[in-house]
Order: sequence, then C-alpha cells, then structure tokens
Amino acid sequence: MINILGDILTFPLLLAELALAAMGFSTGAFLRAASSAEAQTAALTIAFLAGVSEMLGQSVILVVNRVALYRFLASLVFTGVTYLVTALIWTFSAIAIAPLTRVGAIDLSDTAGVLAIVSLAFAPRLLGVFSIAPYFGVAFGNVLEAWAMVLAIFGLRVALDMPLGAAVFCGGAGWLVAYLLRTFLGHALAKPLGRLRILVSGSPLDKTPQQIIDDFVASIRDEPKR
Repeated sequence: MINILGDILTFPLLLAELALAAMGFSTGAFLRAASSAEAQTAALTIAFLAGVSEMLGQSVILVVNRVALYRFLASLVFTGVTYLVTALIWTFSAIAIAPLTRVGAIDLSDTAGVLAIVSLAFAPRLLGVFSIAPYFGVAFGNVLEAWAMVLAIFGLRVALDMPLGAAVFCGGAGWLVAYLLRTFLGHALAKPLGRLRILVSGSPLDKTPQQIIDDFVASIRDEPKR
C-alpha cells in the first residue's frame, strides 16, 4: 500500500521531469520513453494532458456559454483522447512508411516505444492553453505544432538509432498523414463531429477568443443605446 501511494505521488514528478527534458531535446528522455514501461505510461499521459491543456485554453468559451461542470470535465477528457488518437495515427503512419527508408521496417515489438516517443513529443503542447490567446495565439499554436514534429524526429533519431534522413522521413511523413487525416475527417465528418462536440461540451466551440472579445466590446458599445 505504501509503495502504491509512493508511486502515485512520484508520478507527477516523473511527468514534469520527462516533459521538461523532452522540450529541451534530452536524448535520455526519449531513450527512457522507448524502453521503460513507466516512462511510456508517462508519455501517453503527457499527450493526453496536452489535449486537456488546449481545452483549458478554450474554457473561456465554455464559461461564456455557462456550460455545466460535468460537461466541462467531459470536454477536457474528450480533447485529451483525441490527442491520444492523433499520436496513434502518427505512430502507425511512421511504422508503415519506415520500409521505404534505408532503415527498413520498424519491428512491431517497437510499436510501444515509437508510440511513447511520439506521445512525448507532444510535451510542448502542454503550453497549448496559451494558444487560445487573441492576436498571437494562432501563431503560438503553430510554433508548438512545429516544435512537436521536430521533437518526434529527434526522438526517433536518438531512441531508435535511425539515420537522420529516415527519422525525418518517418517522423515528418507520419505527422503529415495524421494532419491530413485529421483535416479530411474534420471536413468529411464536420456535421456529426459538430453534433458530438455539442453533445459533450454543450457548446459548438465555434468562436475564437478574439471573436469573444469583439462581441464583448460591441455589447458594451451598444449598451447605452438600449
């Protein structure tokens, strides 16, 4: 029992340690993620929390719409799960593309390691809560996206000892496949996904923070006319 409590208490420290190390391009962090079951669990948690962070950034929209607490929490979980799904797509895309490189096929026994490397690369997205800020938020989000892609390439290079070209090809192409699939499904399934989003969050989440600010300013300006 004491050991279990100790593990629970030390796990957040492991998350923070791995995330900070990964964002600093630490070889040891990605080697650990590729080989340690505990670090792999932590890496998946980091990817999940990256989604939660993004949703927290949009929480202002939920607050404006007076969404119930349970819907707010469900929205956090929903977005976190979508990040895990993205990590899975990225992982299997990289594995599927690997045979086209000099390194050849990635052994299926390395799947957990590759997934952990990709998930750990989501560490910069933990700052996604700030990407919702008006004026610079979109640009900051793009920086985080590029940072994550470079980290995935770096992780594949150092943890799987892949040649740089192969790591760039697998990591970059895997990211591209995940992005295109996410974009395609986003357009093809826009209506059902929109209904699902409203069902989970109680809000369409279709306004940017800048639009919210503009609406607020407009309502203040219109106030004396009423």
